[in-house]
Amino acid sequence: MPSMPGYFVGKGYQFLMLDRQFGGSEDEYMAAYEAALGRIDQPLGELAAEHADGRSGLRDELQAGDASHFRKHWLGDWWPGKRVEEVLRAGYREAIRRAQEARKPIESLWVCAKEDRFQVYICEGPRQITVLVFTPPPKENAHQPVDTLTEDEPILVVKVNDEDDRKVKADVEVLVPDDKAPIVVHRLKYRPDQPAE
Repeated sequence: MPSMPGYFVGKGYQFLMLDRQFGGSEDEYMAAYEAALGRIDQPLGELAAEHADGRSGLRDELQAGDASHFRKHWLGDWWPGKRVEEVLRAGYREAIRRAQEARKPIESLWVCAKEDRFQVYICEGPRQITVLVFTPPPKENAHQPVDTLTEDEPILVVKVNDEDDRKVKADVEVLVPDDKAPIVVHRLKYRPDQPAE
């Protein structure tokens, strides 16, 4: 992620994996909910590692570096004292329970802002349950220079063009021309892998 401008919205591999796990046909996501609820009390770092291990029987869509990044940073040093694992577990348990009752898929997003809160929001929409994982800014990651953000997120941003847009290698389209501050649209980017740590 680029240097924090005060906000960030994204998915990355971890939330894309959850979208695929809790999406698809109704039969697929209902079965995935039942299975997830059976495992949700395991340490979340172990669950992430199982999703990086092709022998586990779970969707192996994460890389080993993704699992270690989640364990070391998300559950470790980024937000000490925020009870991250407990909030994530309780939030996803509640989202899955509500999605089961409504028989709807789940989509997840990470929203990061300069607030001192770690929260999980659950939006009950007409076609899906949306989970927003709202976090404070993480500690800056020395292993994530902006030039490593090369994969397209399934997210577009419309905003006033600023320095952050020039740092990320994205195709920027001007929607409202202005000599000083045009309004632009571009696709967000994420790093395609996490280095093993």
